[in-house]
Amino acid sequence: MTDSQVFTVVCDIDGSSHTFQCGSGQTVLAAAEAAGVALPSSCCSGVCTTCAAVVTEGTVHQPDAMGVKAELQQQGYALLCVSFPRSDLKLRAGQEDALYEAQFGQYQK
Repeated sequence: MTDSQVFTVVCDIDGSSHTFQCGSGQTVLAAAEAAGVALPSSCCSGVCTTCAAVVTEGTVHQPDAMGVKAELQQQGYALLCVSFPRSDLKLRAGQEDALYEAQFGQYQK
């Protein structure tokens, strides 16, 4: 795989759908911003969960996603600020609350 691969991302957030291109060497968040798609973000280093999304189709590489447990990554959760596409993607952005509940909800009861 070369860095010149370009993938199509279909991103749903707050009832709107946005489609944009993302290179394999570019984060999904950076590609969204370049396409004029405003997605939630904060730390941009994979620690907080402001940019959390659920990948419903496709795969991402996110080695720096410290804010998401490995088992939740396997369930499709991704931090878009550190996620590099490895295929065309369909995702639901704005999933910070859902991710928080999945990771820590059992401790809040």
